[in-house]
Amino acid sequence: MGFKQTTAHRFGKHSYHQIGLVRGQFGNVPFAEWLKFLESSGFDGWEEASWELDLRKCDTDAGAAAYAQERLTLAKQHNLEIFTVATHLQGQALGDEPSAKTLQFIGGDAVEAYKAWRASGKTPPRTDPYYVPEEVGKLIHEQATRDLQACVRLAHHLSKLQNRRVALPGFVGSPAGCWSHWFLFPPLPTSIGGYAIEDVRKVSLELLAERFAPVFDLCKQLGVTYDLECHPSERAMGDIESAHDYLEAMDKAGYAEVVGFNLDGSHMEWQNVSVIDFIREFPERIHCAHVKGVWVAKEHVRAGRLGGHRPMGHWTNGWNFVTAGTARDANSLEEIFIELNRIGYDGAVSIEWEDNDAEQHAGARTALANCHRADNPPSGMRHDEMLKA
Repeated sequence: MGFKQTTAHRFGKHSYHQIGLVRGQFGNVPFAEWLKFLESSGFDGWEEASWELDLRKCDTDAGAAAYAQERLTLAKQHNLEIFTVATHLQGQALGDEPSAKTLQFIGGDAVEAYKAWRASGKTPPRTDPYYVPEEVGKLIHEQATRDLQACVRLAHHLSKLQNRRVALPGFVGSPAGCWSHWFLFPPLPTSIGGYAIEDVRKVSLELLAERFAPVFDLCKQLGVTYDLECHPSERAMGDIESAHDYLEAMDKAGYAEVVGFNLDGSHMEWQNVSVIDFIREFPERIHCAHVKGVWVAKEHVRAGRLGGHRPMGHWTNGWNFVTAGTARDANSLEEIFIELNRIGYDGAVSIEWEDNDAEQHAGARTALANCHRADNPPSGMRHDEMLKA
């Protein structure tokens, strides 16, 4: 019962689970300096930000093996492990319809092609400022696929070297612009003028299976899981219903053994979805886990739950990310750790720290201390049994 990242349980230095830190939100901190921070603060490991890595070294199996050893040597120098390899940016770029929004995640030939297109005097239409031409869109998807396959190879070799299942938490985007149709007005038409129109929600899932097939097929070959972080802007939006839609479609396409979830309750609570219910619903499909705090307004707010087109973290928003485990956090770290233990999840839990009202190093240390307090070993007994004579 439950997913196990290691054959035997690995305790954290100061808690039952190993606790890591997600690198993504610390891209402004030099990596060597960041590793010293992890070690001195008492973290057990980290989640790689794959967009910072030299993924071209992982275009071959031999190259990925050598690069995995290189990364692991760095980890061991600081008494750390590498728990997961994040693929959020490339996954979004592959799943979404190409635009400047995903082009910014990719770089390389796709950006050069866009620059050449603009330099030729062409501009996006005023009604679609993020438009990219077809040739640029093709490059976005090709580069994203190549990067994701490199990540699969890297995770495979990190797994072998550390004797643990190193997962790929990430996004899958929302093909066919499905996310933009979450509010059903205007209604989704089924036919016009006697011509049938396909359901964009169904088409989106079909396109996901097609676009990710080269990545998921390599995952099957190498024994790596690709784990969606359910999230607004994804086909599974941070709720139990659309998460089932996603799993059913990927299972039908033949990917049940490699497709699952990276647990992250911060995207659920503000939508009035219980992370505890999510854990109970998908006990075998949670292959890795984040903890990330979220504050949710209890009273009326100026920008509402949808943000009123204000920036992430703006004070008028009806919810904002906060330091996990603080009094502002709407999710309970204790309940999350207890429920993970109840389903038999045995692996690392990584803090994805993001709080626009706290300094990042101090905030990460606070979140780590909160995890250490909340993460007790499971009981293994029934205490009422102790009352018997």
